[in-house]
Amino acid sequence: MNRILVIEDQTSIREIVSDLLREFELADTVAEADSIEQARQLLADARWDAIITDMSLSDGNILDLIESMQLQGYAFPPILLMSGFLYGESELRAKKTGIRHILPKPFIPSALIDCVQLMLESGRHAK
Repeated sequence: MNRILVIEDQTSIREIVSDLLREFELADTVAEADSIEQARQLLADARWDAIITDMSLSDGNILDLIESMQLQGYAFPPILLMSGFLYGESELRAKKTGIRHILPKPFIPSALIDCVQLMLESGRHAK
């Protein structure tokens, strides 16, 4: 089964996403981070099959973390970027980091589930 990391600083959204992943049996392990620093630690400590993340967190921008870890040689699994403010320069920057899955906020649960299923399937083919 899959291991998915959810990075979101809004507790209610983080819990909804995690609950959906469990309810639809998309992951047997769901870990949660509410900050860049917590995410950095979880990324360093374990292997993940997918990451679902907000772009703007209380302590920074997830794209900064992704870019810095990529420079250090970290290979990311498929990433779903959720944001209510992703357009123009930010969207280009996200795509340059390799993010192929973007979900605008607010989203409907079925859109999240469909996107995660697509990510996990594409991740399996990449291995």
